[in-house]
Amino acid sequence: MGRSNLVSDLILLDREGHTLSSKPLADGFITNWVKAGIVVFRDWSYSLISAEGSPLQKGRVCPERSMAGPPPTCTERAAYLSTINSFVWVFQSFGDSVLMTPSGDLSSHNHEKFLGEWLVPSPDERHIAVGPGRLGRSLAIYDLREKTWIELGNATIHPDPGWNWMEPSWSPWFTDGSQIAFFNGDGLVVSSPDGKQQSNVVHTKEPAGLAVPSPDGRMIAYATFTSRPRTGGAGNQPIWSCTGIWVVGLQESSQPRRLVGATSDLTYDLRWLDNEHLVFDRVDSGAPIPPKARLWVVDAVR
Repeated sequence: MGRSNLVSDLILLDREGHTLSSKPLADGFITNWVKAGIVVFRDWSYSLISAEGSPLQKGRVCPERSMAGPPPTCTERAAYLSTINSFVWVFQSFGDSVLMTPSGDLSSHNHEKFLGEWLVPSPDERHIAVGPGRLGRSLAIYDLREKTWIELGNATIHPDPGWNWMEPSWSPWFTDGSQIAFFNGDGLVVSSPDGKQQSNVVHTKEPAGLAVPSPDGRMIAYATFTSRPRTGGAGNQPIWSCTGIWVVGLQESSQPRRLVGATSDLTYDLRWLDNEHLVFDRVDSGAPIPPKARLWVVDAVR
């Protein structure tokens, strides 16, 4: 049950759920699948692999000596930038956080706070969103062109503070990189990367997260949750069951539509397959070990 035992076999499926790879392509967590390949990380190492499993690029975010004692000064998750053909990750110590590549610092140093473990570049790779995690709770954007940090305040990827433990992926970006979508105390917010233009789309009665814009930018999908006490000696963190998968249009008169009802299972990730379909996970929160996990596809325009 420990973090080091978490299975992370990378397997390809078609849209009907049929396995396309005869064996796992890699032992790692996926951050993205870009034109150059599949971006994978695990145990402070990263790699870019082909759809056939061939390694295209690999490296480490931390030298071995940095892992000797807690807390490690660099984070495990890494992202890939095709514009410089390089990986990037967060390196942080008390009072000093920076985006790093194998060649050195990519960003200016942030001396105000911990940035968090999660990061994802915008589709045009002009900006990098760095956000909530074990150490940092707010959403920051780094502008690679202007070389400046932009603070967007507290944000919620998922109401479970342990969301990052399972190393799921999430992207708030609109396809053209002009806006991002996320939840904060005011509800679902759509913002320009510089934070100067923001609008509140909807306020939910339940805790919500995993806001993801559709590829055409006309809708945003998200999940709502409720908590219940955890039993069985597995710690004091509550279990965040999924109460619904929703979509809301960005027209003024649009109202949220529930696509999927409540379940006792856990949902960690939500993505658009295209402009009409969503894919999400459900992980059993009961006694089976290992827990049963499923991927689901739902029609978003029905």
